[in-house]
Amino acid sequence: MNNNKSEWDKSYEKRDNFVFYPHEEVIRFVSKFIRKRVGLTEFLDTAPNSVEGRVLDLGCGIGRHVVYCHEMGLEAYGVDLSDAAVAVARQWGQQQGLPSPEDRVRQGDVRQLPWGDGFFRYAISHGVLDSMPFDIARAACLELARVMPVDGLFYCDLISGDDSKHAREFSGEELVTTAHEQGTIQLYFNIEKIRAMIQGAFEIVECNLIRRENILQGGYASRYHLILKRI
Repeated sequence: MNNNKSEWDKSYEKRDNFVFYPHEEVIRFVSKFIRKRVGLTEFLDTAPNSVEGRVLDLGCGIGRHVVYCHEMGLEAYGVDLSDAAVAVARQWGQQQGLPSPEDRVRQGDVRQLPWGDGFFRYAISHGVLDSMPFDIARAACLELARVMPVDGLFYCDLISGDDSKHAREFSGEELVTTAHEQGTIQLYFNIEKIRAMIQGAFEIVECNLIRRENILQGGYASRYHLILKRI
């Protein structure tokens, strides 16, 4: 199945997705389940042996969450489909002291991760699994489960059909026609589709639906924010 690699390369070459700060829900996940910053150079581990647990950013883009996890003292890795994104992520990682950026940040398909079984204790994925056909997202979850041990934790977020243009339970796929990410797939989720995507691989620990409404211009959009546990 087509993974839209050329479209994603074009998007990153135009710098459509050049975001340099970590998402607040990723910060929340790391702080609650791995380690949190309690001083300028002090950290408090919120899980046993946190620093020994490798973290994978699935669909890392230009590496903002790889850099963030590295700054938190974690062993951070990333993978992305786009060669253009990976090149920037490696450069940024090198500037921030990430060890062996070419090893830590890989170009690849989420259905064939270049790491061994159980390699990662944690994984994060922001705005990724809803930017591909469902069959690829499902295969990605199964492959991610392979590289994580039982009880490993995975944060991801997914776009909901609960917005101004769709019904709450809409869970279809649409081709993106706007200039931003043009030609890629937008995959919408409801709770049943989430369960179908992770079936046999993960169970839901937390599931929050956060709505963002534009009060002045009207319209709203919603995203699911999930903490998943490897089963």
